[in-house]
Amino acid sequence: MLQPDNYPRLLGQALTLEPQPFVELVDDDNPWIEGLFFAFLMGLLVAAARLLGGLLLSATLPPPDAVLETIVVTLRQASPVSSGQFFNTELLLRQIWPWFLAGINYGNGWQRLLGLILIPLLYIGQWLLYASIAHCVARTMGGGGKYSETLGALALSLSPRILLGATLIPFVSISPLLLHGWGVLIAYRGLEVAHNLPPGKAGVSALAPLVLGGLLVVLGGVAGSVWMALGGGGV
Repeated sequence: MLQPDNYPRLLGQALTLEPQPFVELVDDDNPWIEGLFFAFLMGLLVAAARLLGGLLLSATLPPPDAVLETIVVTLRQASPVSSGQFFNTELLLRQIWPWFLAGINYGNGWQRLLGLILIPLLYIGQWLLYASIAHCVARTMGGGGKYSETLGALALSLSPRILLGATLIPFVSISPLLLHGWGVLIAYRGLEVAHNLPPGKAGVSALAPLVLGGLLVVLGGVAGSVWMALGGGGV
């Protein structure tokens, strides 16, 4: 059983794609427990950084309601459209405003505390789903790793999320493309070690969950478009 004080070392080695942390997790008595704890801690750290960053952002800016009213007044004075058209614009703005606040982590609502629970759970869910699909593909391609070993190794693919700790500083953002791309590289290394796969097959196994997710999004979009078209046609 690994001690939590080893996690910073494992994280740093995973970020540089060294094989040692994956070997240690695969050889652990309970790799999936180590993976679960690592995913939870990573989510908790990111949630805490997001919470504190949101509080700092809210402390440096006016209250969100005052900002919204200022925007509405400014648009009303500058907009050449009719009052009816502006009413629709204002209504839409007020509807999306809470979602906008949540997206930039602005405001002092108690709902932000839910992130301390939801973000770790989200990370655990992402880890389980990604590792499950990658494990099935790796086994199909001749990999010999156990499911628990895959879970332990691929938990380290969350390591790049440590960069989200920088969101503690207001207005700082991290590219999701960087996080996901780096995470796939780490997953590739983890699958290579856990399943003793050659580089090509390990790469396919690491990319398979993303490809499947992309296909599901495309199919969902097509199905939604078809449904809207049929509904608009009165069928």
